[in-house]
Parts: sequence; C-alpha cells; structure tokens
Amino acid sequence: MSAPSQDSETQRETRREAEQEALKDTLPRQRALPSSPAAAEAAATSSGLLARAMGWARRNKRIVQAVALLVIAAFVALAINKSWSALKDYHWDVQWGLLGLGFLFLVAQELMFALIWRSILARLGSRLDVVSSERIYLGAEFVRYIPGNVWHVITRVVWAEQRGVPKAIGFASMVIELATKIFSAALVFAVSLLFWPDVGALAAQTHIPANTALIAGVVAIPLLLLGLHPRLLEAALNAGLRLLKRPPTHLTLRYRDLLVITLYWSLSWVVAGVGFYLLTRSIVSTPLPSALLALAIGIYALGWDIGFLSFITPSGIGFRELAIAALMVAAGVTGGPGGFAIAFVVAMVSRLLSTGSELVSISLAYLAFGRPPTPAGATAGTAGSGQVG
Repeated sequence: MSAPSQDSETQRETRREAEQEALKDTLPRQRALPSSPAAAEAAATSSGLLARAMGWARRNKRIVQAVALLVIAAFVALAINKSWSALKDYHWDVQWGLLGLGFLFLVAQELMFALIWRSILARLGSRLDVVSSERIYLGAEFVRYIPGNVWHVITRVVWAEQRGVPKAIGFASMVIELATKIFSAALVFAVSLLFWPDVGALAAQTHIPANTALIAGVVAIPLLLLGLHPRLLEAALNAGLRLLKRPPTHLTLRYRDLLVITLYWSLSWVVAGVGFYLLTRSIVSTPLPSALLALAIGIYALGWDIGFLSFITPSGIGFRELAIAALMVAAGVTGGPGGFAIAFVVAMVSRLLSTGSELVSISLAYLAFGRPPTPAGATAGTAGSGQVG
C-alpha cells in the first residue's frame, strides 16, 4: 500500500511543478494582455482625432489658409523689424543681366516639366506629341492656383483625353509624376548637403550635433533611391491616399523606369537651381560661399517640396518662401543681422520669376510651336475643338 501512495505523491508533485512552469510562461502574456487593448484604444483615439482635425481643416480650408498666411506674415514682419537697421543700410545693387539669365533657366525648367510628363505617358503606353504635352501641362498648371488642389489634375486629365490619352493613364501618370518629383527634389537636396561649407550652421538651426546633418544627407541618398522601388513607393502613396480618404493606386512601372524618371526630374531641379543661383548672385551683394551653386540647387529644390507638401496655400505660397529663406540663412548664403530679411526678398523674387516663367512658357507653347497633329482615331473637327487644339 505504501508504494502506490508514494507513486501517487510523486505524480502530484510532478503535476504541481508542471503547472507552476506553465503559470510562469503565461504570466508575461497575462501582463501584456491588458496593455494591448489600451494601445489599440490609444491608436484608435489618435487616428480619430487626426481624422476629425483633417476633416475640420478641409471644411474650413479658407480659414486655415488665412491663419497660416497671417502667421507667416507676422513671423516675417517681426524678423524684418528686428533687422530693420541693417536692412535699410544694405547696398542693393541688382545685376540685371544675371537676373535675366536666371529667369531663362526657370523658363527652361517649365518646358522640361511637360517633356518629363510626356516620357511618363510613353512608359505607360500612351503617346502624346510635344506640342500637345507642352500646352496641356503648362495650361493646367495655372489652374492649381484655384483653391481645391484638384482642379489642375482634372484639367490635365480631361485635356489629355481629348488628345487620345485614356483617363486611367492620365491619372496614373500624375501619381507617378507627383511621387518621383517629390523624391527627386529631396534627393537633390540630400546631395547638396555634401557641399555645405558649414554644416554646423544647419545643425545650429535644428539643435542637433554638428555632423548629424552631413550624415543625414549621406544616408538619405541611398534611402531615397531605395524608396523609389515600386513596392515601397506604392505602399507610401497608398498610406497617404488613405489619410486623404482617396482610393488606393497601383504602380505598373518597373524600378528602372522610376529611377530614370527621377533622374529627369533631378536634372530639371539642377536647371532651376542654376537659375536661383544666378538670381541670388544678382541681388545679394555680400560675400557668398564658394559652393553657392550646389547650395542654391538644393535649397530651391527642397523649398519647392516644403511648399508643395504644405497642402494649405495654393502652390505653397508663403511656405516655400519661408523655407528658402531659412535654408539660405542656415547655409550661410545670407548672414548677419539682416540675413533672413535679405533671403526672404530673394525668395519672393524667385516666386515672381517662377510665375513669370510659367506665363512665358505657355505663351511659347501656344505661339511658337504651331498646331499639334491630329490624334489617331479623331477627326480634324473633334481634335481642334478642345482647349489645347
């Protein structure tokens, strides 16, 4: 009788040890379980607040725009007031030859934009002649100043359809254009960081260690190139589209095609950057950095990105100029007490010249290029009845 009793006691002890081990294994999971619903609830709350905030901003866009412009104007006014004594004594000696040459480079960039869009359409399987692509692209660009940020998209797609481009391809081309254009501007700025004469100046503006900005520029170049991979780029685009409550998109181009298109955009930023460099040389009379050309190219490109991504004012008015001025001061292009005010004047002049280059470009497209050929499958009457004929 004693042996079975001992065996039973041993078995019970073994079971107790096994239950204790199992309990130990489950304790971490039990402690983690209460945090999972809490984390999910916090994430849902944050997402809900963000959605409500964006919804309110969309419903009251005019108010948001007015407030944003007032804040920017107040900031600039305070900066000018602070440095007024230095600004009024500044020697303004505009070199009109350099200014005019810089303007021609900005016109060249505008004409390049339409050709790059035409190459995107070709890679999507839709051909568009040079004359039509210039007229459609440049004409639709003016519509972006209308509040809403969608009218230039609709206009370009409709006009392109009149020249034989299916709507689906028209929309797809603009999605690809948007993504590669933004990436290319950021890439150009990342490359320009390698030429900053005093990266510590940028670090002082952002309160980070002096060499962090340079390292960030070096790291950003391969990361941006990797981000252009169709799968990663599509995921990023769809994340943004979900945030804006827009339907998802699907990229059909190969990685090589996206890299080539990005290279085209990058070259256009180099052209515009040369124009901005000449503009800066024509206005700023103080000593300029030796690497000003590389700095100007990167600053102008990133300024466009910041202005575009602000999504508040038409064509990023105010945001782009503020970003350009801040970057010029950070790079040491305009220093001293009146540095920011002088940089803001340069940025405002660049905005005026950019708008003027659009006017000149569309005039050239309509006056100098002649009549576009009739698209395949269309009669002469229907081909000439659209806005771009």
